[in-house]
Amino acid sequence: MYMKTPLKQQKTKQNRRVISGGKPAERKKKLSDIFITDGTASSHGRPFANGKKPAKSKLPAFTPWKVILASVVIGICGLIYIGHVFSTQQALMEVQQLENEFNKTQRLYNEKRLEYDRMVGPKQIYQQAREQGFVNAGPADQIIYLNR
Repeated sequence: MYMKTPLKQQKTKQNRRVISGGKPAERKKKLSDIFITDGTASSHGRPFANGKKPAKSKLPAFTPWKVILASVVIGICGLIYIGHVFSTQQALMEVQQLENEFNKTQRLYNEKRLEYDRMVGPKQIYQQAREQGFVNAGPADQIIYLNR
């Protein structure tokens, strides 16, 4: 046998659900209902204003002439790039050749300069002076006395 216990009158809470005449309660107005944005702003998970969904943007159709035109443009850009690469390599080779020539000329100049410095240097001059009979006077700060 099934028995129903009576509710305790002192500890029960009042029913918070209010049903007006058997109809569900009306909802409060949302911001999306107040501010109609015509679908330009995102709804962030809320229902759309006025029950209308914004039209989905379609991807443009790829027609054959567009594909051909894009291929031709990409091909022209590729040819320009390849020509630029070859011209850059040619310029680099010319720069390296000129740099090698400059280094060779610099080496020759340094060799000739060293040879010249050896020819006119103090050691060479003193050696040639001794061969011709000159005598080394020693330091240059000696006092010379003249006899009259």
